[in-house]
Amino acid sequence: MIFGFPPKYVKNITVPGLSDKQLFIIVIETIEELKWNVDSLFKTECVAITKFSWRSWSEEVTISINNGSIRLKSACIESQLIDFGKNKKNVTRFVSTFNRMKEELSLADIEAKIVKLENSLKAAVSIY
Repeated sequence: MIFGFPPKYVKNITVPGLSDKQLFIIVIETIEELKWNVDSLFKTECVAITKFSWRSWSEEVTISINNGSIRLKSACIESQLIDFGKNKKNVTRFVSTFNRMKEELSLADIEAKIVKLENSLKAAVSIY
């Protein structure tokens, strides 16, 4: 159980052998698998919101990617003083699911998803 304001849990992991773009795709797939809501996407960072539960009012999970390293931070959104272990559980679930997704997705699938995402972003930018 973490105390603080807001309570949070941070963990860094290293994932050798994959580019940051490849890691980003696996991060997105992991968030979808966990059924979290994507709040914002940036080139090297993604912010997701977990589901509301009886133990918390949701948490904001920030995933930052930099040169094969991933920094995970789960923090309570509302003014909670105790997280009942929820932030650590979010990070642990993310890492476990991420590792499974990394094994399940082929490099060809990941590269195809990169192309699709880049094309979607280019189309969105050209609209504005």
